[in-house]
Amino acid sequence: MDSTSLIVFLCWFAGGFVSGLTGIGGAMVAVPAAALVLPMHVVIPLSCILNAAMDGSLAFMHFRHCRTKALWPLLLGALPGSFAGLRILQVCSDAVLQGSVGVLLIAYVLWQRTAKAGSRKEESWLLGGTAGFGAGLLGTAISFDGSPAGAYALYRGWGPREVLGTLGMFFLIRSLFTCVLQAEAGFYTPQVLSCAAFGVPACMLGTLCAFPVVKHIRVDLFRHALMAVIVIAGLVCLWQALD
Repeated sequence: MDSTSLIVFLCWFAGGFVSGLTGIGGAMVAVPAAALVLPMHVVIPLSCILNAAMDGSLAFMHFRHCRTKALWPLLLGALPGSFAGLRILQVCSDAVLQGSVGVLLIAYVLWQRTAKAGSRKEESWLLGGTAGFGAGLLGTAISFDGSPAGAYALYRGWGPREVLGTLGMFFLIRSLFTCVLQAEAGFYTPQVLSCAAFGVPACMLGTLCAFPVVKHIRVDLFRHALMAVIVIAGLVCLWQALD
């Protein structure tokens, strides 16, 4: 294992641990750290592969709480969004992608601090499709698909298990579609696949290690610390993009 492979392993072990502990922020921790040693055009497709592995774990554990009817507008919106995100990934430079990641990380933290769950509401194909489009675009372009779908879940007033089950299935299906698009576009180079061979077991191991820990720490305090880490990561991405 060379130094780059070791860094990839450690980044996505930390990402898997964070996702297993809080359900958020795994890729947001791993991607900026990996971008310190790898180009963004390697980190983003790598993260999409590893997101599929993490999303598959969440979907498997919480499948029985999935609201199947809610998946359709999200998925139908994600299809055109994914094609749009692929085009962005093809034409944008590393600096633009890294700057976009930095902006979204900071915006995500601000949203987390202000977002409040609403009362339970009926299905909305328009809002669900819009959220799916945003998730497909951002997930394919920069591998961060959580904010639009999470905002829709808050709007609908879903409980925690419904969020994990429904969005876990949505993210898994959307991630797999993104992987197909990126593979056909030639983004899965030998370097990406070599890094993925270390990242997949790392994120799964990190997720497993979080389960015994979550019973012994205050997750709310950990979330606050995580938000601070994500802000710092966002500022580092912006600094590197402008450098």
